[in-house]
This record gives sequence, structure tokens and C-alpha cells, in this order.
Amino acid sequence: MEKKLKIALIILIMVLVTVVGFGGIYIKKLVSYNNILPDYELGLSLKGSRITILKVGDHTHEVIRDSEGNIVESIPEGADENSYTKEQVPENSEESKTKENYQKAEKIIRGRLKTSKIANYDVRLNEENGNIYVELADTDNTDTTLSHLLSSGKFEIVDTNDKTVLMTNDDIKNASVLYNSTESGVTVYLSIKFNKEGKKKIEQISKDYKKVEESENTDDAENTEGTEETTNEKTITMKINEEDFLSTDFDEEIKNGELTITIGSSSTDSDTISENVEQAQYYATLLSNGEMPLEYEVQASDYIQSIYANNIFQYIMLGIIGLIILITIVYIIIRYKKLGLLSAIVYIGSISLLLIIIRYTKTEIGLETIIPSIILILINTYVNCKILGNLDKDDSKEDRKAKIYKSCLKVIDLLIITLIPSVIFTYGTSSAISSIGTLLFWGVIVIALMNVLFTRKLLIEEAKK
Repeated sequence: MEKKLKIALIILIMVLVTVVGFGGIYIKKLVSYNNILPDYELGLSLKGSRITILKVGDHTHEVIRDSEGNIVESIPEGADENSYTKEQVPENSEESKTKENYQKAEKIIRGRLKTSKIANYDVRLNEENGNIYVELADTDNTDTTLSHLLSSGKFEIVDTNDKTVLMTNDDIKNASVLYNSTESGVTVYLSIKFNKEGKKKIEQISKDYKKVEESENTDDAENTEGTEETTNEKTITMKINEEDFLSTDFDEEIKNGELTITIGSSSTDSDTISENVEQAQYYATLLSNGEMPLEYEVQASDYIQSIYANNIFQYIMLGIIGLIILITIVYIIIRYKKLGLLSAIVYIGSISLLLIIIRYTKTEIGLETIIPSIILILINTYVNCKILGNLDKDDSKEDRKAKIYKSCLKVIDLLIITLIPSVIFTYGTSSAISSIGTLLFWGVIVIALMNVLFTRKLLIEEAKK
């Protein structure tokens, strides 16, 4: 009875995983039922994309110099204009148009896309002229995303009065968005964390520009004691994208190397909160990835319709993979009879679990993932056949345990060989390559764990006492 109960429990678990993996989990919201599992993420090869060419900008800006050759913001009112000179200077000097700066700009753009949690993108660089090709899914937010990519991201903290530069991008480690919920609403913060050198600088700045309050006692005929407060006027100005972001002094010294800035005001309105979060995320993305070494502009931006975007092709692709899975399952059952059936149940459960993981890891499903999907199917089939091939229906539990253990050792090399390149692909520069690596990595993990935890248990329980 205990043996049958264990087998039934494992089969029930596999059935539940299969139902969730292929169907989902539906919960009633208002008048309809919604699947709480994330949707599958279709790759650019299946749903089309916007391809944008970013070229090195050729704009100029006006520079004003006084009689001594110093750069000034503007000619003072009433001054002799003849003593000042004006010239048009390129935004990007010829000396700055180097391969190193092109590569740095590409790296920053990739970082901004990743920090912004853009799911589908591809970035390519022409190292000859610095053109950067950005491929994104065409959505309502694509134009906003592209405009964020073009921002300079320049960060400075300067003395408000004499404009002395106190900190730059080189002092930042990363930036993030924080939230705090109170009875008055949700407050959104931009948190800037500084590196080792920046931590020292911000601590010193917070000392030098700390708010000073002095109290003086005064006596007169009517009041024996009065209080007058004076505040230190030394302030710093934070600049982002060469525009003033805020001017402030400090209430206390910053010793943890982290500067937290309130974005907007506390609110209970969802739209206002979303706007504050979007603004904070924009600044966090810029500050986390450094200053662009060059100014870029959009040369062209076109939507490319995928020839595979129609549902018919997608059904054909799913049908091919489904047919391969069906053939392998039928083969296992026909060849190994009852043991094959038990193994096939976990086989289906493994596929279902992987489908759930694909949803949550936002793995792109596209033409690129067909081959790794087939590879995983064949690996799973090989592992099952390797385990089943050494078993006999008359095996005792101890004999079966030993045989399964030896079979598992024989397939470890195959799993490791697959796991190593999958980790490398996961950190690939293209989101499509990264998805291939993610699929292979989790596929191997699922195959190994499901066979160790469930296939092994089922086959041992089915052995004769």
C-alpha cells in the first residue's frame, strides 16, 4: 500500500505541474478569470522590431570667450561686445571619434537597455564610423527608450556659488529606485551609491556644506530671552545631463556613501506614483552606466515586419517540437513498457516545469530557440534511456538503486558539457543568444533534478521487494 501511495503521489505532482505548465493558474478578478503566470516572451524574430541607426552627431554649439580667452556663459549686460569672440565648436571633436569611444558608447547603451529591463533588444556597432544599430520590439514606449539612450548621462556635483566641480560620474558605483509607503502615500526615492573614492568625497562634502544653525540670546525690557537663527548659505548643485537637478545643503554628514533623493512628492494616486517611479528609474539608468563619450543622434528608425509573425508559422513551429516530444515519449513507452510509462510521466512533467521557468525568466521564444529546444528533448530522452536500459523487471530495490546510480554517473559528462556553454551564452551581448543560454541552463538543471528526485524514486518503488 505504501509503495502504491508513493507512486500515486509522484504521478499526481507531475499531473499538477503539467496542468500549470501548459494551462496556467487562473484566478477570478472582477468578472473574468486571469492567468497569474507571466506571458511567454516572443523574440524579435517572431513579432517584428524597430531598427534604429544612431550616428555620431555632427552638431555644433556656440562658445563665447572674453578678451583673455576664457570661456563665459554669456556677454555681461553693458559690456563691450567687441572684446568678446564667438565661435562654433563641434559637439564631437575629431580627436574624440575613436574606436575606444565607439565601443564605450555601445557598452553604455547595452547597459542602459539592461538596467531599464528591456526584454527584447539587440545592439550592433560599426567600428569604422561609430554607427550603433539598436533593434527593439516596437511598443508605445520605444520612442521614450530611444530618447533615454541618447541622453549624455553626465553627472556633476558643483559648488553653487563658484561652480567648482566636486564630484563626477567616476565617483558613482550604481543607482537604484527605492520606495516608502506610509499613511500619506507612497514616496519614491533615487538612491545613488558611491564607490570607494566617491564615498570619501561625499562624506567630506556633507561636512563642508552642512547646514549650520546658530542661536543668539537677546534681552530687552519685555523679553528676558529671545532666539534668532541664522543658516549657512553654502550649497551644492547637482547636475544631470548638464542641467540643474537640485540645489541643497546637508542636515547631517553622509558616512555610508549613499545619497537618497526624493523624487516628486508622496502620493496615493497610482498615475502620479508611476510617473515618479518612471522618472527615478530614468535617472537611475543613466547614473548606473556612466557618461556617453560622444553625442549621438537618430539617423533612421524603421519598423521591420517579421515574415514569421503570423500565428500559422508559430503553430507550425510548436507542432514540430510537439511532434518530436510525442515520438520520443512513444518510443520510451514501447521499448520499456511499464517502466517506460513511469519515466514518460516525469518526462512530461520536466517539460511542463521548464515552461513555467521560461515564463518567469522572460526567456525569448523565437527561431533561435528551436534548436536548443530539440537538443534538450534529445538529452532528456538519452538520460531516460540510459537509466532504463540497464534495469530489469526482476531487479530488487538494492540492485536497482545501484544500477540507477551508475547510469546517472555516465550522463553527468553530457550534462556538464551542455551546462558550460549555456552559462557562457546566458551572458551574451544579444538578448536572443542570452535566451538560448538561459533555456539550455534551466533545461539541464530541470532534467537532472527531475530524474534524480522523481524518475529514480518511481523506478525504485516499482522494483520487486
